[in-house]
Amino acid sequence: MTRRSTALAHAAGEMTDAPVLPAEPALALGERCRWSRDMRRSAAMAQAAGEPNPLRWHAAVTFPGCEVKVRDAMQLRRIDTVLPMVRFWRIRSRKRFVAERPLLARTVIFGLDHACQDIAGIEGLERVVRGASVGWADLPEQDVYDLRLSILRGEFDATLRQDYPERPLPRLILYLLRNGDLPAQAVLTHKQAKRAGLKFAAAA
Repeated sequence: MTRRSTALAHAAGEMTDAPVLPAEPALALGERCRWSRDMRRSAAMAQAAGEPNPLRWHAAVTFPGCEVKVRDAMQLRRIDTVLPMVRFWRIRSRKRFVAERPLLARTVIFGLDHACQDIAGIEGLERVVRGASVGWADLPEQDVYDLRLSILRGEFDATLRQDYPERPLPRLILYLLRNGDLPAQAVLTHKQAKRAGLKFAAAA
């Protein structure tokens, strides 16, 4: 296997006989993208019964620097989340290591089964993006899956290439930005965010 294919296999949570890339276990992309077993089972049972998928996808706006905290709190409640992270090399004390930061500041995509799940009381959560009505805005399911596949393909991983990863914004994010539903800080680069005083909790 090539270095790229091995890295993508590790990111997807697959086993290989090659050594793992020098990254912290918490940075494993597979753990950030994979559905939980219960979520996969409930979705498969709904599809087998001819029922629509009970999950509804929404965008949460967090307080500055709380993206990872909100995502982890949602996962503790078995809520499916998508938080794309930019991975890059950092050098400290003459040692190179992998660091990461959220691709979109103050934004967490999550799938909620309104019949049995809720996000009330999650620390660091400011609000949920609303649609034209008084309810939460539903994000297109296919766009969320495309974003998850982009993460698994390593499109935001600078450790798999020599140049900095491109930052193509998903269509659903562009739509929410045009409507003013997401904060303007969501599309700042790392340098712009530092100048604005934003701090990413997951950045080294």
